[in-house]
Amino acid sequence: MTDPSSGPVPLSHGRFAAVRLCPGDDLTAGLRRVLHETGARAMAVVTCVGSLTRVEIRHANRPEGTLYQGHFEITSLTGTIDPVGEHLHLTITDGEGRAFGGHLLPGSSVYTTAEIVTVLLDDLAFGRAPCPLSGYDELSIHPQESA
Repeated sequence: MTDPSSGPVPLSHGRFAAVRLCPGDDLTAGLRRVLHETGARAMAVVTCVGSLTRVEIRHANRPEGTLYQGHFEITSLTGTIDPVGEHLHLTITDGEGRAFGGHLLPGSSVYTTAEIVTVLLDDLAFGRAPCPLSGYDELSIHPQESA
């Protein structure tokens, strides 16, 4: 595991991938498909705009998710994705402009579109490992082995 505070920050060249998800597609599954199809082992979300009709978000310091159903604009999506897991934060707004945000859980449904740009970090491999400080599985960053 690489700890940025104990050594040099790992650098990587990046490739960008763009995808549009269609009505009914699952946001998390669509991102995982990009990772799988590109063969990347480390990916980050650069930008995402679109809309959802169903989304489950786990809010700060809550063990359970909150399900939102209706019509919502995606105003922000950011996070990291590795071959086994992801850590994604999402903010959505409703028709009144109220914002809801937190940890995106699987099972969302695109309303009209989700236009996503990601960066594939070819020199790195992301994983998750227990962190003694937080008590959670947190991002681990490893140099990617050359093929």
